[in-house]
Amino acid sequence: MANFTFMHPMWFLALVPLLLILPWLKSKKQTTGLIASHLAQKLGIAQPKSASWPIAILALGWLIAVVAMAGPSWQKVKLPAYNLSGARVLVMDMSRSMYATDIKPNRLTQARFKALDMLPGWKEGTTGLVTYAGDGYEVSPLTEDSHTLANLIPSLSPKIMPIPGSNAAAGIAEAIKLLKQAGNSTGDIILITDGMTKQESAQSLAELKGTQYRVSILAMGTVDGAPIPLPDGRLLMDNGSPVISKINLSTLEPIVKQTGGILQMAQPTDQDVNAIVHFTAKPLDNGKKDQQKELQERLNGGFWLVLPLLLLALLGFRRGVVIATMFFFLPIDHAQASPWINAEQQAYQTYQDGKFKQAAQDFESPQWKGIAQYKAKNYAQAINTLKPLTDPMSQYNLGNAYAQSGQLKQAVETYNKLLKADPNYPDAQKNLDIVKKVLEQQEKQQQQQQQQNKQNQQNQQNQQNQQNQQNQQNQQNQQNQQNQQNQQNQQNQQNQQN
Repeated sequence: MANFTFMHPMWFLALVPLLLILPWLKSKKQTTGLIASHLAQKLGIAQPKSASWPIAILALGWLIAVVAMAGPSWQKVKLPAYNLSGARVLVMDMSRSMYATDIKPNRLTQARFKALDMLPGWKEGTTGLVTYAGDGYEVSPLTEDSHTLANLIPSLSPKIMPIPGSNAAAGIAEAIKLLKQAGNSTGDIILITDGMTKQESAQSLAELKGTQYRVSILAMGTVDGAPIPLPDGRLLMDNGSPVISKINLSTLEPIVKQTGGILQMAQPTDQDVNAIVHFTAKPLDNGKKDQQKELQERLNGGFWLVLPLLLLALLGFRRGVVIATMFFFLPIDHAQASPWINAEQQAYQTYQDGKFKQAAQDFESPQWKGIAQYKAKNYAQAINTLKPLTDPMSQYNLGNAYAQSGQLKQAVETYNKLLKADPNYPDAQKNLDIVKKVLEQQEKQQQQQQQQNKQNQQNQQNQQNQQNQQNQQNQQNQQNQQNQQNQQNQQNQQNQQN
């Protein structure tokens, strides 16, 4: 019993309502008869006494229930620990401050790109994906298939988070949960965030206390900060003034220092991504030893107290109100359905199933609606949807839609605009070169066609000139013959006269 403890001791606060209810119930146990007590005493009539055992059942049942909910634990269950081989969880900040534009085009877009660039570098081990805003959410459990994560990351945004806000500790707690469920006693947590408050930092350290998980942070933002434009075009305001989101490294440094991770500021190049990937690609020094270790988790023994609660319920059958009161006042742990699956995710599943036309109708995000329209070969609709968007991914897809619809000059202009803003955007230069070659071929064919038409016209003119010359020659010959004939006639006439 030296290891006996309560896993959820805060449940003992539920005894406070019991202490308040018992005196009130005790005062109500005196019953009022039809005859006044002083008259009944003179008449020798005994007043009925109320039974006190229902109150005792209530108190005992309440106490047992609270102890059960507090999670008495005197045993530990052993779970196998597997070799890490680079087990890690990517945690992405989806608070509204990620819309800030101090990193172009904004922090959110760059965070997606950075996350997508990290995935190919983790060639071994498993990777999970977590997001957080007002709470933490599991997007994908640990998997060796990076393509699954790559398909999910582009659709992440603050507007699909069920609870707005910023709670980095909840995201880290969800990452720890994923690593433990997969049997990893050590591992890496890669946090992509634009900063934390002091309270978030302290709560995150509390979540990490006693664990062997290493946290590395990619800080998205600048110390100067920027306003936060919302998707509807308005700026995020506070007391009539625009909110300026600035990154505070002093709240991030204690986390990486305590856990042994690294802190990188977002950079226009890939140096930040390469540093984190190189640091987290290999397991921790003691990770390989986990093949012979076991994780120990405490076993909640509160379920054994359900039996005495059932016995008390049987005793209280005749006093059902007492038992009902006990369960009415006791706080109950409510099960919650996962809030992650929403209309946007259902549309994405439709897209994954290859039903692009239906997905285009279901998507609310214009970015993904345009992609679905493009995949459905509705290039004109895709152009109309993507044209107002300014983020690099939408501009890239807009250029592709122009190219597929045959509007090559517009495609070239779109690719050039994209590459001017982001020279390293994947495949943009390649597609631009292809479209330029097609455009050059078309222009060359047009020039050849024009030359051919010009040559044909020249040949026709020459033929017409030759025909005219021939006609003139024929007319001249006819005229000469006519003249000769006339001369011959005149000569004959003269001869006849002579």
